[in-house]
Parts: sequence; C-alpha cells; structure tokens
Amino acid sequence: MKRDQTALSRRYEIRHESLSPIETYAPQLLQEFLRDLNHAEDRATVWGLLEQLCADVGQSYILYGFAYMHGQQRAAYHSQSNLPKGWKEWVGSRPNLAEIDYGRHHSLEKLTAFAIGAEFIELYRRDGLLTPEYEEIILKASEIGLHSGLFIPLRSSRRDERGGFTIGGEMAEPEFRRFLDEHGWTISMAAVQTHNIYLGMLQREEAERFDLTQRQLEFLKLSANGYEVKEIAFNWGGLGAICHPCPPRTVRQVRGDVQNGGHGQSGAT
Repeated sequence: MKRDQTALSRRYEIRHESLSPIETYAPQLLQEFLRDLNHAEDRATVWGLLEQLCADVGQSYILYGFAYMHGQQRAAYHSQSNLPKGWKEWVGSRPNLAEIDYGRHHSLEKLTAFAIGAEFIELYRRDGLLTPEYEEIILKASEIGLHSGLFIPLRSSRRDERGGFTIGGEMAEPEFRRFLDEHGWTISMAAVQTHNIYLGMLQREEAERFDLTQRQLEFLKLSANGYEVKEIAFNWGGLGAICHPCPPRTVRQVRGDVQNGGHGQSGAT
C-alpha cells in the first residue's frame, strides 16, 4: 500500500525532508515513519502516524498501552487503540482481566515479542499458557477480524513501568510469518520509538495541567531519562558540583512536589 504522504502532511502538518544516502540502509517505510515521528508535536499526530503505518503494512488493528505498577497492582494506566468500541467494552468487563491476560504477565517478566490470536491458539495450549477465560478472549477477537498479531513488550527508564504495542489483523499463520520477515524490524523499532515520544508528550501535558515550575519540569525530564536522585543532584550542582553538589534532599523535595501535583515550597525557577 502506497504511503499517503500528502494526506498526512495536510492533516498533521508534518514537515518532510528527503532521506540522505546514509539513511537508506534501513527499511524505507521505517525511516519515513521515524522522520515523521521526529516532527510530531502532539499525541494525535503520533497516533495518526501509527494508524498510517498499520495500513501501510497491511494490518487492521493497533493497540498501545502502558501501566505504572505498584508491586503486582496497576496504579495508573493509559491505552489507545483502533479496536471497535464494543469489543473494548466487552474485554474491559471481563472479571479478573489482569489475572487471565497472558500478555500482562509476559510483559512483566520478559522483553521478547510474542504472537497472539486464534492462528496460534494450539501453541498456547501446547505450552500450557491458555486458560478458558483467555481462550474466550482470543476467539472473540477472531469475530472482529483479529486472527493473528504481534505483541511487543515496552519498558521505560522508570523501574515499575510496563507497556505493550500490538499490531494484527486477518492473516493466516503462514502469511503472518512472511509479514514478520518483511516488516518485523519496522514494527519493532516503530513501537519502541513511539513509546519514548509518547511518554515525553504525556509528561509535558501533565506539567502544563499542574502548572509545574521549571525546576520540577527539569526533574521530570532527568527522571524520565533514567537519572537517579544522586545523579540529578550532581547535575544540578553545575560546574561546581564536585566541590559543592546540590543536596539529594533538595531533589527528593522536588520529586515530592511533582508527585503532589506540583504543589510545594521547592518550586524554584
């Protein structure tokens, strides 16, 4: 399927530039997606690019979601998909969904992608991964044309954050394997880079919503990049950090202010 660059540019105001020769050694579809993603300014644009990519590779459905976990309990959750509303409501009404969803358990423990859908149901049975409740969900998905798909676990620099990206459609198992041979690299890289961009956008939106100070915003950025409290304290100490580092307790106070919605006494600009 030909990528409709004109429609994308008109709808999302994406700036396009040509790929240089050294950028042509990765799949063109992937490079075009990453180029456009780099210029996306909001989550609506990012989602539009994902939907276009889904169509470009001949699949019907995409689902992206992540959760912040407190132990084994989900503390906060965000998801977006183009699955039918009725299907999402039906799945959401399943009792004990977190316990019966194999994808959740897999992504908590592993980073390996795995196949989903009725086309692979015998493999689930063979490996003892299928409960009656999860089988019901798989077979119900077939009714909307989701026979095969790929689930890609996602992580971030935050220790307790877990997510996943799913893409799938009506392909039979042999055709789906050929699809992965052709587009697996593209889908995997797109999922990881989208996750990084999406999280950054959510953090900016939260900052604007709670009117965080410049110092609190800086903490969010450094924390999202994997810096620990002591590393942030060293960073904030500037050129004199070796002799006069910022006290870690100052960083912890800013962290507490952020967790309390931006309210506190440490919000220096």
